[in-house]
Amino acid sequence: MRDHFLSTKAVLPALSLAILSLGFVRVVSAGDWHIESIEPLGSQVKYSSLKLDSLGNVHVAYQVDDQNHYRLRYAFWDHSVKRWFTMTVDEYVGTCSLALDSKQHPHISYTDFAGGRLKYAHWDGTKWQKQIVPVNSENVNYYQSIALTPDDRPNISFYEYRGPIDTDIKIRLRTVMWNGQYWELRTVDNTEGSGKFNTIDADSEGHLHLAYANVSASTGSMRYAVWDRQSWKFEILEGEKENNGHGVGWSCNIALDKHSNPHLTYMDEVKGLVKYAVRTDGRWQIQVIGRVSRVGYPDRNAIAIDDEGRPYVGYYDAGRGILQVVHQKGQKWVTEVVDSNHSGFTSSMGIDKGVIWISYSDDANGGLKVAHRDIEALGLESPQ
Repeated sequence: MRDHFLSTKAVLPALSLAILSLGFVRVVSAGDWHIESIEPLGSQVKYSSLKLDSLGNVHVAYQVDDQNHYRLRYAFWDHSVKRWFTMTVDEYVGTCSLALDSKQHPHISYTDFAGGRLKYAHWDGTKWQKQIVPVNSENVNYYQSIALTPDDRPNISFYEYRGPIDTDIKIRLRTVMWNGQYWELRTVDNTEGSGKFNTIDADSEGHLHLAYANVSASTGSMRYAVWDRQSWKFEILEGEKENNGHGVGWSCNIALDKHSNPHLTYMDEVKGLVKYAVRTDGRWQIQVIGRVSRVGYPDRNAIAIDDEGRPYVGYYDAGRGILQVVHQKGQKWVTEVVDSNHSGFTSSMGIDKGVIWISYSDDANGGLKVAHRDIEALGLESPQ
């Protein structure tokens, strides 16, 4: 497919993107979810990461598991022409994570397929700049996550599957931060099994917030860490005592509200529970907001906070094969099905101007899907 020069006032004015012929656009009903298929049917997609920019455009990074090239793909929805454009960024890629800088340019962290090196790519306004992040880990695997501080410096959290060569160090959570001259490497939690599921976010003051799971049999738990620009401090929300250290914290994700309060979502894999936790005034409140017949592996929930501070959580029931979004309405949680037929694995969500967007994979037919609808259609007033 030929590259097409996108001449538009959108945020990527010089980006050559392949024009995408949409597989289909399915409108369920008036006021319901509008669902679009971005990759061709048969393309097994995983690990989508979605962000909305200040101009109303949508950016998605994802991996195509074709059992051959394992491409890192990038999709861009131009709000002015209402069309999707896609391109390949790299090949032989595992998980990926996306963030946007102050110019609305995309930054992507990712791993080698099946583990290996940690990598980083960003769009400089003209082309993709790619590099191997110089960490001393022998093998980086499973999830990693990227966040940019207000000065546009990238910070990446990652699961060190195997530590430096000729050491016995393994399976711990670490971060690498760009200080303007070089990458600073730190260990967040060296408890064995910490960080297989991890996600990072940055607040307006440059503090970093990390939600992650410890997955070891005896210490399995949901954990949270904060970087105060001097050191990492972590705490355990639940898991070690309640479930004998197993299955709590899977599929975790984090979002910050405008007051920098962390909102977390995660799974209790043993009991099939979807959980939501928020910390306000230094105290955690944890609620069960859903149930699933089976937790997908290695899945990731989606979470977004609207301008009023209300949380929205997307989660996949792997047993029933449905993607659901739950939101708070007064004192209750209201659940709605977004898609079915085994669509919904590794979802990612954002909210902009009263519209909620969610990306996810179609396990049954292949391809990446993106759905959106007005918040008003969910029974809530749109933020002014």
